[in-house]
Amino acid sequence: MHGEVDGAGVRVRRAAIAVTVCVGLAGCGQQDHSATPPPHAALRIGFGLTSGQNPVAGIQQVARFTALEALVGIAKDGRPKPWLAEAWSTSQDGLTLNLRLRRGVTFHDGQPVTAGAVRDILLQQLPEYLGPVIDDVAHVRAIDDYQLEFGLTRRSAFVLEGLDLLIQRPGPLPVGTGPFGVRSIDAQTIVMAANQSYYEGPPSIESIRIQPYESTRSAWADLLRDEVDMLYDVGVDALDSLTPSTGVKVFAHQRAYAYVVLLNVRKAGLKEARVRRALNMAVDRGAIVANVLRGKGSIADGPVWPHHWSFDRDSPKFSYDPSPIAAESEPLNIHCLFADGSLERLGIELQRQLQAVGVNLILEQVTIDEFYKRVPGGDFDAALADAANGPALLKPYWFWRSGSPFNWGHYSSPAVDTALDQVRHSANDEEYKAGVAAFQRAIVADPPAIFLAWSERARAVSSRFDLPVEPGRDILSTLRLWRPVGDAGYANPN
Repeated sequence: MHGEVDGAGVRVRRAAIAVTVCVGLAGCGQQDHSATPPPHAALRIGFGLTSGQNPVAGIQQVARFTALEALVGIAKDGRPKPWLAEAWSTSQDGLTLNLRLRRGVTFHDGQPVTAGAVRDILLQQLPEYLGPVIDDVAHVRAIDDYQLEFGLTRRSAFVLEGLDLLIQRPGPLPVGTGPFGVRSIDAQTIVMAANQSYYEGPPSIESIRIQPYESTRSAWADLLRDEVDMLYDVGVDALDSLTPSTGVKVFAHQRAYAYVVLLNVRKAGLKEARVRRALNMAVDRGAIVANVLRGKGSIADGPVWPHHWSFDRDSPKFSYDPSPIAAESEPLNIHCLFADGSLERLGIELQRQLQAVGVNLILEQVTIDEFYKRVPGGDFDAALADAANGPALLKPYWFWRSGSPFNWGHYSSPAVDTALDQVRHSANDEEYKAGVAAFQRAIVADPPAIFLAWSERARAVSSRFDLPVEPGRDILSTLRLWRPVGDAGYANPN
């Protein structure tokens, strides 16, 4: 943990998308931008997922992920990687974290990205993002235009991991530093324009338009009719049933998102750890991956992203060993909310499996706005969702640590809190790894949720576009480099 990381030129992109309009955004870049993309290089994206007005979900979240960038990215193994911060170092006592920003980066409105500007944004947004971890931060200072200093109250691994917060200037639309800037957002359409002053060079696509569809199938139909260039998420429930086409390529990647059933431990029948353990043991995760996900995923037998560098493969895991939870004459009734229609098949399979142990899982699909009203408000028994549980350990900390921002099930476990705090305040990799192993053991002993499977996401793109493909990586991470087929100024590196 002590030492310096320097990775100028290395980028870890958070993926996403967005929209149309051929307008250059103000700013100055570092590279030669004399080469201009071909005319009318517009990308049309169909969004077949659940849409809504909630700013943390649906197409609005997609726009933020495309327009905004963070100080650090998180690699697949959970290690922080350079992004807008090109290097950092930690003092010997662990109480000072220094970051060096990239030079020559501007916001979409043309303002330079300076340490002072970033500090002001962090002071506004970091407390809510970090939750209880903000107590580890004593101050944030701009030492000069490109140096940020974080004074810490005690060692904290999660402060650096939490700097994956997307940097956004205040305003009605997301204003950041990404390769595309938002021009307009409403419930039906997002419009974005290429950032011609992007510090790594301007995108080849001039504009993107993203439009929601009622179903994946209707979006796929428009893709085959050349009315859409990309389908944002094919969905494993529809992947095998959609009409094949030589004019469309499908790309899949594994995500640090897990299908989980969050349990409200304040509800009758779910208060006892014994019951919650039995619910986890009643689930045949292999059958879910094979029959529901069609092999497009992997079993989640615990709370930690299995590709994380500290993952303890010898710790206890949830295994399939069903036993009666309630008498057949008096079943345990659990009302389970879900918002995304693509989760219905998963819910039905889970319903079938739990029925065998005396549990009546009552599924209720709600709008995404209602979901985000009822679940944080505690108005639920259980909630089925595809939730970020990695790659960094800060993510499960948000969900399962007492008092954390997404601990909507009111879960509290002294053993889990102690383990997560050990990770949070670890002085070296050995202490971090020991805390992770203790966390894995504590969650299996007293689970806050039913852990089901780690998900994959599939995206479909018209063969009219040429794009770099890196195995296992989301194709949206290279969106800046996509070009229409036939552009003589571009050769696919693959």
